[in-house]
Amino acid sequence: MAGLAALLSFGSDRNSTETLTALSRALAPRGSEEARGTAGPARLLVRAALPIVHRLDGGAVLVVDGIAELSTLTTRYAERGPSGLITGGQPYTLVLADPDGLVLVRNGDGPPLYYARTRSAVLVASEPTALLAAGVPAEPDPETVQRFLAVGSCDEGAATFFDGVRRVLPGQVVEIGRGQADGWSVRAHPPVRGRGAAPSGRLALLEALGEDRVGVLLGPGLPGAAVLGTALAERVEARGLPVYSVNFPGLPSDSSAYAAALLGPLVDSSVRHRALPFFADEIDIDAFLADVGEPAPDLAGYLCWAVARATGGEVDALLCSTGWSGPANHLPRLSDRVAARYGVTLRFPYRELETTDEALRAELRSLAERTLPSTSARTALAAGSGPLEPPLPEVLLRLRAELISALLYPHHGSTDQAGLTAMQDLAAADRAEVDRLWRRYVLERWLHTVVGPYRRPVGTVPAARPAPNRPAAAPAVTADGQDWLRHALTTEPMVAGDRLAEKIAWYVAEFAHGADKPSRQALRQPWHLLVAAKPIAVAQGLARPVWDIRPGPVARTLVRLAGPGAGRVDPWTVQVALEHSGAARLGAAALCARLGNRAWADQIVGPLVRSVCPPREHACAPAHLAVVPPPREPQRVAEEIAAALRKALPADVYAALSGCAVVGVGTGGMRLLGWSRPGEPPAALLSALCADNPFGQDDRRTPLVLALAKPRQVAQSTGRKGGRPAAKRR
Repeated sequence: MAGLAALLSFGSDRNSTETLTALSRALAPRGSEEARGTAGPARLLVRAALPIVHRLDGGAVLVVDGIAELSTLTTRYAERGPSGLITGGQPYTLVLADPDGLVLVRNGDGPPLYYARTRSAVLVASEPTALLAAGVPAEPDPETVQRFLAVGSCDEGAATFFDGVRRVLPGQVVEIGRGQADGWSVRAHPPVRGRGAAPSGRLALLEALGEDRVGVLLGPGLPGAAVLGTALAERVEARGLPVYSVNFPGLPSDSSAYAAALLGPLVDSSVRHRALPFFADEIDIDAFLADVGEPAPDLAGYLCWAVARATGGEVDALLCSTGWSGPANHLPRLSDRVAARYGVTLRFPYRELETTDEALRAELRSLAERTLPSTSARTALAAGSGPLEPPLPEVLLRLRAELISALLYPHHGSTDQAGLTAMQDLAAADRAEVDRLWRRYVLERWLHTVVGPYRRPVGTVPAARPAPNRPAAAPAVTADGQDWLRHALTTEPMVAGDRLAEKIAWYVAEFAHGADKPSRQALRQPWHLLVAAKPIAVAQGLARPVWDIRPGPVARTLVRLAGPGAGRVDPWTVQVALEHSGAARLGAAALCARLGNRAWADQIVGPLVRSVCPPREHACAPAHLAVVPPPREPQRVAEEIAAALRKALPADVYAALSGCAVVGVGTGGMRLLGWSRPGEPPAALLSALCADNPFGQDDRRTPLVLALAKPRQVAQSTGRKGGRPAAKRR
């Protein structure tokens, strides 16, 4: 597949060369060489192995992707204008430039073509992501996204997933030239539909078979049997027909048994079967979306892409029964991208057939029984609808962490409560909801992988994470007439089973040994160690992933009762909070929050319940997908940390330690959970030290804060000039 691009600018576009270069670079997978042409205000570009820009009489230039008779097109264009460029039954796409502007043509089901306007030009390309690379804003189209999530439909009209990017429909001519009001005129002609009756099932299969090296992606039931039988009957391969099937080890799928039963009678020399293993927890949806450019609605599209990528070089075309049921308008786009990158053309003979027609089904049944051994035919026709794909709920379970993250923190829309509820029991969810969950996951990965990089402001450099073990300075605070310097220590993430006290003592000792002179002096004066409660609970194994929490009716009722006045409250956090407090207390707090009195609500629930941490998007794993309750026995934990510090620190530094505090910090302020020294803890001082949350609310991994008393400056007499003190009078 060649890569076509064009730029139309009637003004002084100083960046036209750079724009064309960006388009060319983005279309590099479609060809190693490029050719350019100019006609009036338009510039054309084609990338291919042997790119050609055709020059016509009158100063027009033309680039084409597909099979087209140039002399016939030239004659018809001269006689009929742009509408004459639609002719014949061969699929092709072309871009013509003349002094009046551009003409975009997609004959039949030719390769896709997209166009968009910027502030200074109209851009055209074979792929929408090439337009993004050339400066078109990367904004999702809300209506397309909503329709995709609801029913899975896409590519059925001119609109794309990108707001402002349109596609040329099959059989359509689009004229772009100078306009009156805004400088541009885009005239999209109605698509020319194919004439005549729809082809029969056998004819559609024969057309898909073609003349090149072909392989078969084994499909289920009647449609898969008809594809396989037609390929076997029409092709005699010396080494046998290449047949591929997918296998998901570890998932409850009958694909291996079905493939063996179907192909068993054909193993003599008729077929060369290759079972391709895929692992559900290694599905590379990001690479799939990077190739395809826009989301695809089902798992079948991903499998076609993955098989074609794995078989590149073995076959030229791959026959697939995908398109028999479900959305199919995206399949030409999928075939175009796969052919451009891996040299394998995906062919879907059922895409334009009315597969619910009983006459078609009877024709395909007769075809399968005539072309396959009787045992194979009986196996296929009795197999039902889909034994070759793994159960989608099982795949979603393997992708559970990524899917929950997409539902909790979506790039599009708000938190998907319905999807999160369905994830609690996927086995009981209906097929429509499971399919919607897959589409939601694909959409979120597309927003992150494809849209995200083009939304990043140009010239910005991502902030680097602080180097491990390097203390991050926090602003000084004043309490009780004393200035305190705070140092947040960066650590490795705490994980379940860590020897917490020894690990914390090691980081504190490393800071003490490597501190600068003022900090070493301050460590010999009274100092405090503050430890965040959440990492302690994680190390104790208390973090509970949301998919392991089943909110009961009481928790859901309390969430509804609290309403928006309680802030971000979810049923999983409330369910865990119920385990640390009674329903009556939480009910009273929810009522106070409903009335707008958050202070009363916080006072009623108490520090332990307020220490239950909900999932937060940028929290350090696993807290981003888990509810973290308060740690067990925080008083004992503080004492164990103090005992470990006694062994790790120099004696004079440990002697100056005024206390180790286990604290929780959030919107409700500081909550003291554990204290290591005898006597009452300095609550006012600790509150002042934690007022601005020196631990941070993101994934900086700074669970330890050292509070060091800032040395007071003592005024000294300078004495006489020369530095010697004046002599005392006698």
